[in-house]
Amino acid sequence: MARATRSCPRASYGAHSYAPGRGKTVALTFDDGPGRSTAAILKVLKRYRVPATFFNIGVNVAARPSLVRKEVKAGYAMGDHTWDHPNMNLLSAASQAREIDRMNAELKAVAHVKACAYRPPYGNYDATALSLAQHRRMSVWLWSVDTQDWMARGSGSSFWVSRIIRLAEREGRVLRHPVVLMHNQPAGNPATVSALPVIIRFFRAHGYRFVRV
Repeated sequence: MARATRSCPRASYGAHSYAPGRGKTVALTFDDGPGRSTAAILKVLKRYRVPATFFNIGVNVAARPSLVRKEVKAGYAMGDHTWDHPNMNLLSAASQAREIDRMNAELKAVAHVKACAYRPPYGNYDATALSLAQHRRMSVWLWSVDTQDWMARGSGSSFWVSRIIRLAEREGRVLRHPVVLMHNQPAGNPATVSALPVIIRFFRAHGYRFVRV
């Protein structure tokens, strides 16, 4: 499992969507950060002593470097979600490489670590992306549980909180190794923050062990 690190182990070719580890494991992942809700998400994770992986975007890392340093200091795994979130399938190999490398360079500059995990925006990838990631010793990670929390668009209403929880529980309970997709976008995801403790308690009560990817 990748943590905040200065070097990465060799990565296998291909995309992964199930949490690593034996027994029942679950991986909480947060895309598109850091943002206004990142600090609150970190507080929840710390309170419940739960590991997580943050797939940050380069432009947001540059805008909020202190939050990235807090993620790293707390021991969470860092993931590369490209520099500015394009549809990578529409880019040349050279452009895809620049998206990945520019984000990782920014991460190294602000937090002195390297991302060992890569998540393509929108889950779109091709053979070029898989090869680029493997060459950089980065595992490609998708997800198996989609909370669709981004659809709340900054709302913290009970409707969206309940919907996020319902999707996480419904899709996750039938899997032994779910990877849960959530967000901490620049504008903030208050519904995600409110739903997170309930989601953590649900998986813990059902015998899951929390892991990083």
